[in-house]
Amino acid sequence: MKQIKIISVLALTVAIMLSLIACGGNKDLSLIKDMTTEHISRISVSTLPTLFDTVELTDTSEIENIIQYLKELNPGRSSMNADINGMAYQIMIFNDDGTETTVALSGNKYVRINDNAARTIPYDEATLFDTVIGNILINRYRDEYTGTIVRGEVISVSSAESGATVGCEIKADDGTLTVVAMSDVMRIIDITGTGWLILHAGDIVEIGIDSNSVADKVFITEAAM
Repeated sequence: MKQIKIISVLALTVAIMLSLIACGGNKDLSLIKDMTTEHISRISVSTLPTLFDTVELTDTSEIENIIQYLKELNPGRSSMNADINGMAYQIMIFNDDGTETTVALSGNKYVRINDNAARTIPYDEATLFDTVIGNILINRYRDEYTGTIVRGEVISVSSAESGATVGCEIKADDGTLTVVAMSDVMRIIDITGTGWLILHAGDIVEIGIDSNSVADKVFITEAAM
């Protein structure tokens, strides 16, 4: 009987310890799962390497879109040895009381909250942020760009040896054909959530074009692939 009591106590102790570890291990998730927009003053979004200039968000609806995205993530187990490669988003959330939360989305498969270990997330969830931030960027661009914005289908693409897109021909919605030049270091913003950063024939795009037929910004709004 005494042996049974000892085993029961040990089992209860282990269960409590596992429960405490689980709770402690999920503190990083509660930072976003329990987050509300009520006391958030602003959010900044940047990328590495630079895809666009740092975006400062103070509009309530834009902040709500970012927070809703983060709350709906389904991160898996944490990993101290995560192989983080590829483009990364850094989302800085600033609260009225001066506190901050940093969320990094890396390589289309990891999320890291503050200095905690990275957690895996499904690919579709990771690339969905391209759509969330891309819609914010394209709406701002439509309002602010003073040049010509052409919307249409990519008919052909010119590429550098590196694979980067350096030009394309677009059939605009009105049927007009336009040849557009691009810098081989230009960053293309794909808001479809498919993760592409280069153009393909058949993509539907919106491109800001200057007076010399050079692209200022390129947004993929519908992917051919």
